[in-house]
This record gives sequence, C-alpha cells and structure tokens, in this order.
Amino acid sequence: MKIVQSLSYALTGWLAGVVTTVGLGLYWPTIFPAIVRIDHYYGAGPSLPIIIGMVMVFVSPPALIGGLIGGWVPREGGRTDEFIMAVIFGVLFAVPFACYGLWFFTGW
Repeated sequence: MKIVQSLSYALTGWLAGVVTTVGLGLYWPTIFPAIVRIDHYYGAGPSLPIIIGMVMVFVSPPALIGGLIGGWVPREGGRTDEFIMAVIFGVLFAVPFACYGLWFFTGW
C-alpha cells in the first residue's frame, strides 16, 4: 500500500471523527445538562467552542488510527469500500474518546 493512499485513509477517518465530535459537542449540553450552568462549576470556565476544540485534539489520534485500519480492512471491495470502512472505523475509534472528553467537562 502506498504512503499517499494510507494517508488518505487516515485523513478520511480523522475527518469523520472530527465531524462526529463536533456533532456530539453541539448536542452534548442536551445529553449532559449540567454544563448549562457553567458558572456553577468553573466560575469563568472555557466556552463551548474551546471545550470542543480540546476534545478534538484528544480525539484526533484514535480517529487517524481508525481511518488507517479501516482502509486496510476491505481488499476486494475496491477503493470506495475502503473509504467507507475508513469512515466507519474513524467514527468507531473516535466516539468513546469524544464522549469521555465531553463527559469530563460536565463537572462530575
């Protein structure tokens, strides 16, 4: 497998993981309503975009690895199936880290 092709799978998984993290981050105050009252937990704590940005940094390595592994999985399906699997594995590897990172900021 060529390096450029491996990088394209890794970046595809990363992009899918980042999009999932942003979606979870925007929906997260509904799931964990404790963050709605930021002053109660942090005083002048970080804003929602900063929290999502920090979680994206935390999620990036697993999403890259997931995309790389997902691109390696299907050999007979063709290039389109490899990209689909890179997206699926990128999301699967990123979601647990994103949920933990967002849960960390709820003030538990």
